[in-house]
Amino acid sequence: MSYPDVLSKIVQTVTDLITKKHPCQISMEQDDLDDEDFESTELEWLVVDSAMDVISGLAAALGPSFAELWKIFEKQVLRYASGGESLGRASACGVLAEVITGMDGAVTPYTGHILQVLLKRLSDEDAQTKSNAAYAVGRLVEKSNDDATVLKAYPSILQKLEGLLHITECRCTDNAAGCVARLILRHKDNVPVAEVLPALVDGGVLPLKEDYQENEPVWKMIVQLYRDQDATVQQLTPKLAPIMITVLGEPEEQLTDEVREQVSALVEHLKSVHG
Repeated sequence: MSYPDVLSKIVQTVTDLITKKHPCQISMEQDDLDDEDFESTELEWLVVDSAMDVISGLAAALGPSFAELWKIFEKQVLRYASGGESLGRASACGVLAEVITGMDGAVTPYTGHILQVLLKRLSDEDAQTKSNAAYAVGRLVEKSNDDATVLKAYPSILQKLEGLLHITECRCTDNAAGCVARLILRHKDNVPVAEVLPALVDGGVLPLKEDYQENEPVWKMIVQLYRDQDATVQQLTPKLAPIMITVLGEPEEQLTDEVREQVSALVEHLKSVHG
């Protein structure tokens, strides 16, 4: 079987699964399991969730060329992201983040639809959904070239992220901080840095406690602000310096090698300037 045939078969199977039309799901519905309804529902969702993971994997493997396949999956994934089940909304927002990351700039034509759904999920009642949505929004801002659509949403995104910074469950704080950092890195002039940065530093958000992956955008943003000689970050140096020492210490996985190098260089620079 050739590569296109294999890919086509995978896409068809995943489509059947996420639309709940696969033979295994139809047989589930037909089975009369009155006393196992809860378990049955969990099993049904596990099948869909596994198929959603395959969508994330395809996006990671295919990169920008996944944009063609996204036309097939988009409607159903966005439907789950807006659905009545918190499990489905959280999972779909997580898939959206991975799909955006995989597609890179090829996500641009889909920006409006995806952003519309994610903005609502930033106010979701479910913490995991909110957290995943914050990560996905940050990735969309980072990857999309539809600046007009993204910038129009900046005030709304920032307003919603403010609440997330104070929710410690499900890595909400860390993902919100990462999202803020990506907003600043992409379009700094459209973010009130003088208000936002102190909220991260004084609010006890830094150093990040759980999701070390988001340290990358956060510290790249801080390093960039120093390079830009931003007045706010310079004023916060006495508070930021001990946080930098913390992230440079244990556990080592707090920072990637690249970001560790940048933060170390910044610390040395600040020592030379401030003595």
